[in-house]
Amino acid sequence: MSRRLLAALLLAVGAAGVALPAAAQDQPAEPDAPTSTALEDVTLRWGLNDESSNRAFAPDTYNFFSAGRIPDPGRGGTTIDRADWSSRDGAVQVEKWDGTAWRRATWAGLRTTSAGEPLGSPTAGTFSNHTVTVSGGDGVVDPVEGTATIAWEGEVTVLYYSGMSFFHLADPVLEVADGAGVLTAEVSGYASSQADPDLWEPVAPERVTVADLPDVEVDALTDGSLDAGLSWRPAYLGVRVSGVPQQRDGEHAGSFPQSFVDVMDRLGTAAFWYSSGGSTDAFKVAAPLTLSTGEDDVVGPTPTAAPTSPGATAAPAPPTVVPPPATVTATVTVAAAPTTAPTTAPSAPAPAVGEASATSIAPVTTVTTQTRLLAAPATATPRDRPDPLWWVGGSLLLLSVAVLLVPVKKRNTP
Repeated sequence: MSRRLLAALLLAVGAAGVALPAAAQDQPAEPDAPTSTALEDVTLRWGLNDESSNRAFAPDTYNFFSAGRIPDPGRGGTTIDRADWSSRDGAVQVEKWDGTAWRRATWAGLRTTSAGEPLGSPTAGTFSNHTVTVSGGDGVVDPVEGTATIAWEGEVTVLYYSGMSFFHLADPVLEVADGAGVLTAEVSGYASSQADPDLWEPVAPERVTVADLPDVEVDALTDGSLDAGLSWRPAYLGVRVSGVPQQRDGEHAGSFPQSFVDVMDRLGTAAFWYSSGGSTDAFKVAAPLTLSTGEDDVVGPTPTAAPTSPGATAAPAPPTVVPPPATVTATVTVAAAPTTAPTTAPSAPAPAVGEASATSIAPVTTVTTQTRLLAAPATATPRDRPDPLWWVGGSLLLLSVAVLLVPVKKRNTP
């Protein structure tokens, strides 16, 4: 073989060897395995707090939810009626715990307990036990990054004092990162004031944090736990906020998130969402929040006892008191006697208007006396019996009168 042919053969082999890796580099790389999981049809359940299912302090008013948006009444100090209230609107539904399961709410049930009994006083610790559910939530979970986002579409109206004050919560979104969750919603409503019932001004929508969830495991959102339901208690106890006169001591001291309290302050209802030192502070604590993708097996609401903190102490039993002798005030009316007795009955002409009658009734003297009523003794004492000498003296006096009354016959003298 000639040198020229051998060189050409080696060059061809070398060119082929170089071309093979180049062709291999042109092949597309296999895609990485996905790290995120989609979530569909997640239901959010929340009742905010017990105070939102409580009797209100104004006569015959209550705190409750209505699905959808209650129309603007145009002025403050008004309450809504049955025609304005709704238990369902789109993906939003108001439900009541009946003792065994969650049932769709009724207008009558807004003012009764789970057992159907009328709600007690605002401080009695009896509630209508309602929650709001928002279904159809979609989201995504990234277990590698430890993040999740779930969003819902829907709106609920939160009414206090049967609508004298209310606000709207719309389109909630849950975001999870670093083991904690934040639930936000768009809040809007109308500024109201207890000091000025006529105040009623629209407040522009604002997205705020309505719940902080301090411990959320992202893996639980994808391991099937959502089928039965996952519950978290939002942060409240020990949470401090500014701009309001918060009571920071006591068993139930705490607050909803700062941004939520800020917008509630503009609406005139901030005191319902933080410990203010009032008699219902125990009922303001945030209620558990639940997520589920099926028929959730979450138990009913945990009963909340009537508050025992300062300012809401139970009334002590009245002491046993022996009543003193009764005192009765008697009024005795005595007509003054005329100076001379009339010989004939005077006529009674009608007096002229504005004049004093010449035959007016004699003046009346009013005497007021006080008589102390004492219990009579059971048996008479010797001092209570009449003295025997009194009987003797009385008898002699009667005999003398009888002798004087007997007529004496006179003798005829010649």
